[in-house]
Amino acid sequence: MAVVREGFGGLLRDDQWEALVRAGSPRVHRTAVPIMGQGDRDDTVHLLLGGNVKVSVLLRDGTEALVAIRGPGEVLGEMSVLSGLPRTTTVRAVRASCSTHVIPGVRFRSLVRTMRLERLLWEHIVRRQQESEELRTEMAKLGSRRRLAETMLRLAGPPAADPGTVELHLTQREIGEAVGRSLSWVQTEIRRLREAGVVSTGRRSLIIHGAERLRDALADDAGARTD
Repeated sequence: MAVVREGFGGLLRDDQWEALVRAGSPRVHRTAVPIMGQGDRDDTVHLLLGGNVKVSVLLRDGTEALVAIRGPGEVLGEMSVLSGLPRTTTVRAVRASCSTHVIPGVRFRSLVRTMRLERLLWEHIVRRQQESEELRTEMAKLGSRRRLAETMLRLAGPPAADPGTVELHLTQREIGEAVGRSLSWVQTEIRRLREAGVVSTGRRSLIIHGAERLRDALADDAGARTD
């Protein structure tokens, strides 16, 4: 079954994407080892071919906040390559099956010009910025428990074998970082959801048994901004 490309790759024709892939060198990444680090100056772009990555930012207080999970088709590091500025995020593989093709920045910029992909690349970048702004605005309106539900669903991967479930390959600490709550708070909420049969937990994974069930279970503080 063909992989559905996300992000920049999803805007390209198959032949355009394949031309970019051919220009790169394959890499396989170990779980949790940074593919790129915030603040790095590295003139390369990664095309995500297999697996998922988590994108995080280091906050002023020294904590690392998870902001997104990206899947195959994404281009990683394009802003740094276009601007010449340091990386703005840290990217790590979610699981060991993560693979990318690495393209030197000068080669990537040349291909984008040659194939006339500038408009699509900037469309992709603007879309990501708009998504971030919309997400911040939406989350600011929600109470902690509703924010937990929406964050878990946003960060979940593709549907699991059972079409009624989705799987989240993150630790409860990472979920807490994404929601902005403590580990103990997240553990309490996940335990309550597990007892209600809304989620099942495993090692570094959590299965959600229905998006609407999750939203319903965490809906009792809807609209509240404090607990």
